[in-house]
Amino acid sequence: MPKPRTRRRRLLRAGAAALALAAVLVAVLVAGFLLLVDPPVRPFDPVAWTPAPGLTVAAGRTDTAAASRIRTLAAVEGPEDVAVSASGEVFAGDRNGKIVRLRPGAAAPEVFADVGGRPLGLAFDGDGDLLVANHGVGLQSVSPSGAVTLLASSAAGRPILSANDLVVGADGAVYLSDSTWKHNSTTMGPLNSFAVYDFLEGRPHGRVIRYDPGTRTASELASGLYFPNGMVLAPDRRSLLVAESTRYRVTRIWLTGDRAGAREVFLDRLPGIADGLTVADGRILVPAYDRVAALDGIVLPRAWARQILIRTPPRLYRDPDGAGSGMVLVLSHDGEVLRRLDGFAEAPTNVVPWRGQWLLGTLSGGTVRTLPDPLAG
Repeated sequence: MPKPRTRRRRLLRAGAAALALAAVLVAVLVAGFLLLVDPPVRPFDPVAWTPAPGLTVAAGRTDTAAASRIRTLAAVEGPEDVAVSASGEVFAGDRNGKIVRLRPGAAAPEVFADVGGRPLGLAFDGDGDLLVANHGVGLQSVSPSGAVTLLASSAAGRPILSANDLVVGADGAVYLSDSTWKHNSTTMGPLNSFAVYDFLEGRPHGRVIRYDPGTRTASELASGLYFPNGMVLAPDRRSLLVAESTRYRVTRIWLTGDRAGAREVFLDRLPGIADGLTVADGRILVPAYDRVAALDGIVLPRAWARQILIRTPPRLYRDPDGAGSGMVLVLSHDGEVLRRLDGFAEAPTNVVPWRGQWLLGTLSGGTVRTLPDPLAG
């Protein structure tokens, strides 16, 4: 009869052999899945990257109560950004290619212009025209009468495929983020959202474009960015701050002085996926989606996991309405986190001060929302 120690060794060897066999079977199944199921975008060549943990914010600087005071201002389908005119009218783009306007005292918004595509970033220029970063179209201008003009559809020999946000510089130049040259809602067909696939590939496909209204020309200010999204002029207006959403950071691009054209990390290790940026009273507001732990810990650090997830039907891992939960970070002019406003059940994509309140945008929700200014007083 075998000795107890011998039996344990045999059991351990048998267990190790079973685990090895299971690993081989899993590897075969994964390989077969990757060979038989094509990715929805080609070429797809992912790069592994392990995100650092998000920066922590002291408990005394975290506010979870502000989000409970959110109210609905108006019904608009997917108002990703909001702009306020000099007369106090509120403008937003919807997912059907319309720009809507809410006049003071009006009960419901009215259609102001049909710009087509998917209007995202909005901003007024010095002449009172509304500038539109239109996903799949480019940079547009809408006159006070509602007339639409296409200002730029390409830059540096490439189409502006993924216009996302814009800001008007001190000299009147318009800076536009083009999140990725590779795909958008047009090239992806019925699939949404293209940002997911750019996130999974993990390559710097984005750029920032400078449009000169004097010469009516568009050029590249910076390229090789990781899904550049929201943008804003720094409080001193000497540099441009850009949210690189898929790298959890805000990057600074210098516009003036000896360092003009240079860029540097302004704030790294964001605890969320940054979207639009705003400056209010010298402070920088950064709305962001909450990070996904499984994405950070399992998928992004492994190229093969990225290959599997991109082949998986989005309905199996994405929120059906895509709104997600989120936060707003309040930064000082030099990037110190002053406050973290948490607990937004529907992530804000942009924050715009308005009459002692904040207007909150949303990519997938159905309303423009308001929040009493948490920084007032």
